[in-house]
Amino acid sequence: MIVFIPRSGGGCKPGEYDREWLPRQCPGCKQAGVIGHGRRRRQAHDQMHDWISVRRGLCNHCHRCLTVLPCWCVPRAPYTLAARQQAMTELAAGTTLEQAAPQCLDPDRVADPSTIRRWVWRRLESLLLRLAAGATALLPPTILAWDFRAAAGILIPEPSPP
Repeated sequence: MIVFIPRSGGGCKPGEYDREWLPRQCPGCKQAGVIGHGRRRRQAHDQMHDWISVRRGLCNHCHRCLTVLPCWCVPRAPYTLAARQQAMTELAAGTTLEQAAPQCLDPDRVADPSTIRRWVWRRLESLLLRLAAGATALLPPTILAWDFRAAAGILIPEPSPP
């Protein structure tokens, strides 16, 4: 189960997220029983990141493992939203798939053209689903707008009053 870190008052900016935040209420069973379960390294490739440390939690009641990701990470994907946006901007400017590969912190890391093609198709698929659902305006990219398939595995916790 993947849980996103909620936006702060200033918005969720790349590189500025609370690494220690962990929900106490499990998004699955809705009971307060989540305890810390360590951290793990995760790929998050873009111009500012290479690998990041993400927080994990374990629910004492339903025994689900939670992974807490910053809002700019895509579940089960090594490239961040910023990298995908950079590739789409390059493609919109008329460059080829090979030239549209996003710049990454690791100079040896280059997105394959088939990966960029998949991003384009999933973006179009998500936009078509949003238009079919009655969306009247195209909003700025979010996880839901970029990759509906990846977003299907996300549970976003709602803040509970103290």
